[in-house]
Amino acid sequence: MNGRKLICMAAAITALASISAQNAMEIAKKNHDLPSGKTCTNSAVITLTDKKGKVRTREIIMREKDYGDVKKSVIVFKTPKDVAGVGYLSFEYPDNPDGTAKDSDDWLYMPAMKKIRRISGNSSDDDFMGTDFSFEDMGNRSIAKDEISLLGEEAVNGKDCWKLEYKAKNKGAKITKRIYWIGKDNFVTYKGEFYDRQGKLFKELTVDTLEQISGYWASIKMTMKNLVTGNKSEIEMKDVVYDGPVDDAMLTQSALERGIIK
Repeated sequence: MNGRKLICMAAAITALASISAQNAMEIAKKNHDLPSGKTCTNSAVITLTDKKGKVRTREIIMREKDYGDVKKSVIVFKTPKDVAGVGYLSFEYPDNPDGTAKDSDDWLYMPAMKKIRRISGNSSDDDFMGTDFSFEDMGNRSIAKDEISLLGEEAVNGKDCWKLEYKAKNKGAKITKRIYWIGKDNFVTYKGEFYDRQGKLFKELTVDTLEQISGYWASIKMTMKNLVTGNKSEIEMKDVVYDGPVDDAMLTQSALERGIIK
């Protein structure tokens, strides 16, 4: 093979890689920016099952409102008694003008301590209140935090999907890589895999039930399995309402401390 052919092949490979990266970012952005209404309210049941089959349940309520320059959301535990009143407040922001990610502001309220503590960005990959979901799983991670590539196409439960790889730009991240299967017809996530610092798969996400409510896609039931511990967590949403009233006063630290979020 002569030098000219090698140069042409290299140029073609570079062009294909560029197209693939562009397509991956377009798919990731459409997935990230799926419409979810001006507001959303719902309740949910979290079912925790350990490796021995022991089951525990927790009930939560969730409130969310998009202000354009910030999306505010709050989660409050209602049952059981040992976690009742625990609240998680999050303010998510659009990416910075230069395309870099802007960290969210997050707070956790513990009634027993009667104080709110701020959650640092380094804790975003930590388990959320003893579940197998992380704090960041409960929100909408910025795509600017990852290097994204298109791995190919693969069906999930009969749904044609794109398979995208998200590699964390932060080398100190606990979750270094995520792989998501995103529906070709609706850009909804159907499946996810999570890899640790050693590059080993340690968690698997499945979206068990999807519904369209008021024209918006909602992941009604999701399961996260921890392949290391053998535990799993299921979140099943109920009473989902989009574009309904949400009192601004409910999306504050003060509301968490006073226990008035209902």
